[in-house]
Amino acid sequence: MAVDIEQLNPRNEAALRAWWEVGHAATADRPGKPWPVWEQSRVALPADNPERGITLLGAIDGREMVGAGLLTRSLKDNLHSAMAFAFTRPDRTREGIGRRLVEELELVAAGDGRTTIQSEAYLPPGGSAVPEEFARTMGYDVASRESIKELALSDYLGRRAALAASARVPDGYRILTFDTVCPDEHVESFGRLLGMLMSEVPLGELDLQSSEWSVHRIRAAEQRQVDIGRHVHTAMAIAPDGAVAGVSDVRVDDTDTVAGQVGITIVDPAHRGRRLGLALKLATHDLAAATYPDLATVDTSNAEVNSWMNAVNEALGYRTIETLLELQKKL
Repeated sequence: MAVDIEQLNPRNEAALRAWWEVGHAATADRPGKPWPVWEQSRVALPADNPERGITLLGAIDGREMVGAGLLTRSLKDNLHSAMAFAFTRPDRTREGIGRRLVEELELVAAGDGRTTIQSEAYLPPGGSAVPEEFARTMGYDVASRESIKELALSDYLGRRAALAASARVPDGYRILTFDTVCPDEHVESFGRLLGMLMSEVPLGELDLQSSEWSVHRIRAAEQRQVDIGRHVHTAMAIAPDGAVAGVSDVRVDDTDTVAGQVGITIVDPAHRGRRLGLALKLATHDLAAATYPDLATVDTSNAEVNSWMNAVNEALGYRTIETLLELQKKL
């Protein structure tokens, strides 16, 4: 029987669950927690989000879903690009299902005016794997390389005292923490820092541009996180003049309080060289550990060329578990 590629309605819970099961099975052999728990996807994927458009594809054989595709694209900035992901059920690989999903995702992206498609391939540290070969055959180039790292909270807690002694907050600065919603007096300066992200983090050859973050946009994004039960435990460094000098966060979902993930970490170039990054990370990890007694691991990823951030994460106890290839194709 022929396999059909169909677009799925994320609000159709039965279809969404079948889609989720394919992705879960396709990523089951990867280390860490590469696939969200069902309850997280059930809430997050159908949620209204004026910042992001999504398209879900299913490869259907009879009454079974044997492949899953996902296309995401920003609706506020970088309107030329989209992110595409394809997953094939492990017992149905090498049948051309992945290729057909990618081709359909590219068609949807092109129809939406997107000219650059980005994706990801995951490899054993220092190794190669089938996804890398598949990406090349589909015309995707490696635009950047990142290390995916995992931290055992027990390891972090054993290191914490020594780290804290070496990362004292500089004179005149202070660190404040909050859960998801930035204090009113700092939100405008926070937006200025968020606008620096794309110009300050190493992107390699990725075709991405900086964006602007107004107070309204930040508040709307925070409310979406609250609505889906995601807690963005944030530490913010406040400079002597009151400006936001740096920020870092650890994100934990109500549906999975065993595993967390680092979101962003950035220090304003004007305030670097004071070990603010390490102080911020200590504050976020302390907050997450205190909030969730069952939190066991935290994941992060950083460009391999970002030696400063990699050194900070290794000092905290993070260990590389995968290599991430950031892929890119011009349509």
